[in-house]
Amino acid sequence: MRKLVLVMILSGSVLIATGQRQNQTLDVEYPELLRFFDVFEQSTAYYELTVTNLSTDSIDLKNVSVLNTRDSVACLELDEPELKKRMRTVGGAQISSTRIAPKATAVVYVELTIRKNIHRVCHAITYSFVNDAAHKQFTRQTSSTICNVQLPTVLGKPVSGTWAAVYEPSWDRGHRRVIHTTDNKPRIPGRYAIDFIMLNDQGQITSGDADVITNWLGYGADVLAVADGVVSSVSNVFTESKTISGHANPSAERATGNYVSIKLNDQQYAFYEHLMPNSIKVKIGQKVKRGQVIAKVGFTGQTTGPHLHFHLADADSPLGAEGIPFVFDDFEVIGFYPDFDQFGKTLWKPIDAAQLKRFRERPAPNTVIIFR
Repeated sequence: MRKLVLVMILSGSVLIATGQRQNQTLDVEYPELLRFFDVFEQSTAYYELTVTNLSTDSIDLKNVSVLNTRDSVACLELDEPELKKRMRTVGGAQISSTRIAPKATAVVYVELTIRKNIHRVCHAITYSFVNDAAHKQFTRQTSSTICNVQLPTVLGKPVSGTWAAVYEPSWDRGHRRVIHTTDNKPRIPGRYAIDFIMLNDQGQITSGDADVITNWLGYGADVLAVADGVVSSVSNVFTESKTISGHANPSAERATGNYVSIKLNDQQYAFYEHLMPNSIKVKIGQKVKRGQVIAKVGFTGQTTGPHLHFHLADADSPLGAEGIPFVFDDFEVIGFYPDFDQFGKTLWKPIDAAQLKRFRERPAPNTVIIFR
């Protein structure tokens, strides 16, 4: 993570500040390297800007732009309404404004899509001081960040059949937005997490009484190793309630439920969570092969229904690791849910047959896919 202390710039020229404005204003942390992955052939990256107000006055963020350093053309512009949706105080809930109090820190969540011929970007942050009667705005560009559009880790399928790839970066309580602090360091282990929920060809997720967990179509489905590796950790201490209504969600520290992590290399661990009790077929230290059955989909941990939570992280810790990007070797997309409130109630919206087969990509949010 690169850190930059911002000084004030007005109309492109540095101000020689005096008085209270002599102090440094913004401390911004941003990645030195952006790791991209493909979604429908579009290069995409998820990352965060951490902005600390070092001044004695509150500031309002007005705009955050991501610029191609080659020609200063904006790849992404976040105005005030959009920033309100993407800002969160560190350790707190989503904030309803773009204001950052003195000495406070906010996170801006960025999802960036670029052309593959863009190699470096920088960030332009525009802000104003709340108590400045003149309402002047100040802008400063950060140093450049490298765009790595090389293919990320390619994985095999974690399950077989028809599943919804459930996630959405804008969800306030989605995996993408949940920061966990361990050892005084904030991390987002689920930055790229996907929840897989099985559907039938009518778009239903259950057969019969939806309160009974065994009526969920994905319950008991085989969970597969996505790559060759070594089992790094196993937890099989959770039991299940027989009904959705009888389930008691545990704390965040126990949100995984029964889980398995597989070490793919020194800094890549595949996590499978919410597994069925006593279904785990592997042990710590055991070598596994891609496609091997390692467990079954269950209903343990912090969940509202049987499904498989899957993510890749840089350490063997469910909460104390950073999520890293991945793509699947191949899958078919048959539809998507433009309105997630209709999920499980109606059939998905189909897509053009020409887009059906996808190779070495990440499923788009809330798409319905088939792993053959």
